[in-house]
Amino acid sequence: MAKVEKKKEENKNTYESLKALYYSGKVKPSLNKITAELENDNDNLELTLLACQVLERTKEFDRLSSFADAVIKLSPEISAGYYYKGVALQHVKGSEQEALKNFNKALQIDPENTVYLKSKATTHLLLFKDFDLPLKFAEQHRVKAESSLLKVVELVEQKENPNYIEFYTLAEVNMMMDQALNAKMYYLKAVNAYEVMEDESEQDKNIYKDIIKAQKKCIKQLEKFTE
Repeated sequence: MAKVEKKKEENKNTYESLKALYYSGKVKPSLNKITAELENDNDNLELTLLACQVLERTKEFDRLSSFADAVIKLSPEISAGYYYKGVALQHVKGSEQEALKNFNKALQIDPENTVYLKSKATTHLLLFKDFDLPLKFAEQHRVKAESSLLKVVELVEQKENPNYIEFYTLAEVNMMMDQALNAKMYYLKAVNAYEVMEDESEQDKNIYKDIIKAQKKCIKQLEKFTE
């Protein structure tokens, strides 16, 4: 029993250290170390999920698909595996419908996850913009995308204290809806929420960089309107 507890503690410490490495912005080094650890411990759910998180950022979608399958096999009752599978499929032309099936499965388990809803909307918009799709089907995807985007707005705005990821997601959603002024406000809120976090271990510098980059892009777009 003591050996089992010791192993669990070692796994926890390994996960936390690798998560900290990734959150510090060292993406490739963290991925190399995570995959090396998983070679000797391929049933480690936390590390497999962390690998998915990193692979989504590095845009290695073939590998992401395999790791997502591993998550689903290890723990089919959680939503993240289906989400990551959806992300991987979303980037394969012709696999958008399969991506939607996975996003819908993830949302059945976690229906108020704003990141999942935004990703689902993005996939519907990809299909809406597909010129090979008959107009009536394309319009259905536009409506479904809009529904998911509005759901994100509703969920985040009704929260008392949204976190920086939720504000960032809301800002991105407003950009998708051509609401750049609102987006600018939520990018600012995302930055503020990040900077005042008490738990520094949850501050993902990779996402923070995304927020700053997107904020600058939003400001440039607004400047075009005022020229």
